[in-house]
Amino acid sequence: MDSGADTATGEVFDEMPQEKKARADAGAEDPPESSWSGLQPDALGVVLRSLPCLADRARVRSVCRQWRAGASGRGVPPPLPLMVFPRFRFASLTPEGVLASARRAWMPPELDAFNASCVGSSDAWLVGARQASGESFLVNAFSHEVRHLPHFGTSDCSVRKVALSASPDSGPNYIMAAFIIRRSKPELALWKPGMKSWGVCRHAFFAGHVDIAFFQGKLYMLWRFTPCLFAFELSDDENGVSISRMRDCLIEKSLPRTPGSSLESSCNLVEWRGRLLLIIRYYGGHQSRRRVRVKVFVMDLSTSPFGLAEIHSFGSDCIFVGSGGFKSFPAGQHDGVEGDLIYFGPDHCNPHDAFVYRMRDGRTGPIFKPLPCVSHASERNLGFPAWFFPSE
Repeated sequence: MDSGADTATGEVFDEMPQEKKARADAGAEDPPESSWSGLQPDALGVVLRSLPCLADRARVRSVCRQWRAGASGRGVPPPLPLMVFPRFRFASLTPEGVLASARRAWMPPELDAFNASCVGSSDAWLVGARQASGESFLVNAFSHEVRHLPHFGTSDCSVRKVALSASPDSGPNYIMAAFIIRRSKPELALWKPGMKSWGVCRHAFFAGHVDIAFFQGKLYMLWRFTPCLFAFELSDDENGVSISRMRDCLIEKSLPRTPGSSLESSCNLVEWRGRLLLIIRYYGGHQSRRRVRVKVFVMDLSTSPFGLAEIHSFGSDCIFVGSGGFKSFPAGQHDGVEGDLIYFGPDHCNPHDAFVYRMRDGRTGPIFKPLPCVSHASERNLGFPAWFFPSE
């Protein structure tokens, strides 16, 4: 990343430095109203619907207080996703399907965000971690509310991914699951508000590279390099959250024959329109990482073993896969934004992956050049970028 991006440390999502915003809102008189400030809310909604990027909408909200108030709750589609790079730099996805230049966003100084990375998200909330320190936190990207999480108990800890059962805004009953590497061993840590420490689980089935996701009240864990899936039922009592039962879903028995015995694979879980998807990338060997084929399966959770049905389209939706979180997005709600795509970001398993895959014809294309997180060793030590899906 070039040095120019780090000069904007005072920027927030409304394009106004935090210090100036605080002074402007503290007792200052409103400037004389202009003809623009009287723009009707319905007309403002039309403007916002033509601006799918969060940064552009933020500029609209920053024009004046009337526009800021009128821009809320206009029933417009959610903005296009962002990618959160280490040190909390944000890059907006543009309507053309590529990422704009990343910029630092203002974060509370107490977080030491310059040495942290995003390892998960839910609505406006980001899960941050300072790798190799055992520290983690929740921060609201817009209100900047901070919720410190319990320490993992050792400095020899790398937080790979955090999944949330619900948004922290939903109340105190959400659960967080963290896949961590501690003392060079993989562990699953569980926490909910009120617990003073993480509940750590160890098992021989915990591999070094896994994907985790909550779905319909259960926690699922998928091996990344071999499609083995496990379902965990969780117990929640006065002692906290723990695993009460584990089940091998045996999905490998339902998979069709792979396209070639020499291919390498990488697997992910994604929820799409109330269904749990298995997404498998097949690579043409270590020396041919650019030759990739993707297969997508809908899992039938009512059978044993789980059934798998291959699908070939998401309609107008897009799927986002990367470190820290995976999600579908209704791209078809925005005029001119292409759907039926899968955006792959880099992670610990595929550190050089940053491409978009077109379901209709199997073609791939870049989403960012160059990729900041893999251009410098200091960036890689902090972690990998994560997708972020603000609601408005």
